[in-house]
Amino acid sequence: MREPAMQLRQMAVEPLRDDSEPSGQLALVVASGKGGAGKSLVSVLLASAMADRGLKVLLFDGSQNLGHLHVLLGVSLDRRLEHVVTGEVEPAALLVEVRPGLWLVPGDSGAEVLYALPAVDQARLHHRLSTLYRGFDVVMIDAGPGVEGAIRLATMGGTRLVVVTVPEVAALTDAYALIKLVHAQLPSLPIDVLVNRASGPDDVEVTFQRLATAAERFLGRSLTLLGGLPETPALREALRRPGGVLDDPALMSFRATAAALSQFTLTTAGASASVAEDGPLP
Repeated sequence: MREPAMQLRQMAVEPLRDDSEPSGQLALVVASGKGGAGKSLVSVLLASAMADRGLKVLLFDGSQNLGHLHVLLGVSLDRRLEHVVTGEVEPAALLVEVRPGLWLVPGDSGAEVLYALPAVDQARLHHRLSTLYRGFDVVMIDAGPGVEGAIRLATMGGTRLVVVTVPEVAALTDAYALIKLVHAQLPSLPIDVLVNRASGPDDVEVTFQRLATAAERFLGRSLTLLGGLPETPALREALRRPGGVLDDPALMSFRATAAALSQFTLTTAGASASVAEDGPLP
């Protein structure tokens, strides 16, 4: 096993270039600018719905040291991200098959070697992991909290940004800040908005229009409404159990909504030629 310091020195001399050109697949960066908006849940539901359509989907935990997608999915890990940093395994060893068609690249949680990584080495690590995108039809990237990781991941092969927000003033402020910063770095990257915890269609529309109006007025940027997801007692209960969001029978209607959202995403991105239509967006 290589010493962590040696591995980090090797990463430091590797050029930080983006040769991970998109190879025809859809790479969605799901972000919110803050924690608690539900972007991890959205990432899981959309990835699972796309896998159910027969696509080969990679779910990528972009939170390097606060990763919890494996917990949400009820997946046990034999290898962790810190083992990539220390040189014990290659990135491909992290891949975990969650169910047919759905694979996970997990993040880590509380690893000292990751905590000590400077920002440039965090970017290099993300770059190494992004080589795993190849071979998948769709990559669903949970960007984790904050804007830095979202921007970094969007520049590494991202083809669309999905901004998840909730009908709250603070959440909308954070969502707009994220959109503003991404627009400055990647002005041509398509941006979709998904309103989580909506009380109904009017709540979704009003929340989206507040963001869309600000983006159009101050940035000259058009946004696309992906849709909305409600918060239900069944969902809150399912989130208390590892893997509950994938297997709880009480969430059938919730997953049907996610399936319609995934179809809309694929159609908007022009990536659904071989995917059957399942009806309109609710």
